[in-house]
This record gives sequence, C-alpha cells and structure tokens, in this order.
Amino acid sequence: MVRLVATLPCHNDAKFLEEAVSTLKRKLSLMRNDYVIVIAEDGSTDGSDAISRRLASQESSVIHIHADNKLGRGRALMNAWSKVDGEIYAYVDCDLATDMRFYPQLIRYIDDGYDLATGSRYTIGSNCKRPILRRFSSIVYNSIIRLLFSDGVYDHQCGFKAFSRRMVEFISRECRSDDWFWDTEAIVLARSNRFKIKEFPVIWEEKKGKRTPLKRLIKDVWIHGGGIIRLLKRI
Repeated sequence: MVRLVATLPCHNDAKFLEEAVSTLKRKLSLMRNDYVIVIAEDGSTDGSDAISRRLASQESSVIHIHADNKLGRGRALMNAWSKVDGEIYAYVDCDLATDMRFYPQLIRYIDDGYDLATGSRYTIGSNCKRPILRRFSSIVYNSIIRLLFSDGVYDHQCGFKAFSRRMVEFISRECRSDDWFWDTEAIVLARSNRFKIKEFPVIWEEKKGKRTPLKRLIKDVWIHGGGIIRLLKRI
C-alpha cells in the first residue's frame, strides 16, 4: 500500500498532460516519497493514451490506467482507484487550473483527520478567473445545492480534491454518478453521513478557453439537473 495516490483524470487532455505529470512529480518529491501518480485516461481520442503510456514506461512512479470508452470523470476515478491500494486518494484536473501551491495543504487536511478536502473558488480568500457566464452559472448551481442539501459547501465542482481511504470505500459503494455530477454527489453524501469535510480557498484560472460554448453549458445543465433530481429522491 502506498501513502498517496495522486491522480490526473484525463480525457482528451494531450496538450496539458506532460506538464501536469511533471509539475505533480516535482511537487510530490518535496512532500513525501511514498506516492504514485495515476493517469486515469478516459477513452481519449487526441493522443492522450499514447502520451500516458510513454510517461508510464519512463517513470516507475507513474501508472497509466486506460478505458477504451469514455466512462465519465467519476467512474474513471473510481475505476482507477479500485486498482491502486492507498491511504490518501487525491485528484487534480490535467489543466492545473488550480494553483499547485495549494497541493500540500490539500493533502495535509487528510493527514489531519478530514475525510474529504476540496479547493474552493468561491469562499472568502479565493481568486477565480473564468468567463463571466460560466462563473455566474457555477455560483447559481452551487447555491442551489447548498440550499437543497444544507451541506454548507460553496464550490462542489472544483477539480482539486483529496479523500481518506474510508471515504473512497464509502463513495465507491454509494455514489451512482459517472460524470461531472460525481463531485457534488460525493460531497452531499459525505456531509449527510457525517464525514469530516474541509473546504478551503484556492487560486484558480480557466485554462480551457476564455469563452464557454452554449452547447457545453446546456449539456452541463442537463447533467447536473438530472443528478440533482436523482439525489433528492435518495436523500
């Protein structure tokens, strides 16, 4: 068993992947020796698979887990984590939108006894740079979740999270979402089952484009709206 499973969920992130692995490795080398970097490569079609295989062949600390067909971020993470035995499981988005200076802090919260730690773009002390429409829709979404489920969390979707082993075991049984709603479901279920959660401010900058396509926004509304309805039926 390794101490830390540092994960990069990857779907068509070829332009970010090598830098993400390099940055994560540098950060981890300063923190602890007992870790693996897992690339949870999720049915990519842009060459991410080939890059992941090469990186894994060059570095013994890098593991590549491939899915032939797109599973969705939540399912891809759980699939990867089921194959690696660790004490702490963490993931950051491949584009490193969250400033990596906060990575040691993320892991430290789990060491300190929290079951789930998550970066936040919307709490006091945070700094978030993203398109206005995307920022507005995200704040509205998070406000709805906070109102409906009373979980006290201001940013459910930030791709900068860490989990204790017992938290991962719990969500592997209880989370039913495969896609982007998985983060929200994990937090809501963790809060309702009295796991310890820490949300802390981070610096975050949009890396995948300064404009949000309307088609993407509509798709997100559909995914998260359906997820909310299903979760309300369970809780």
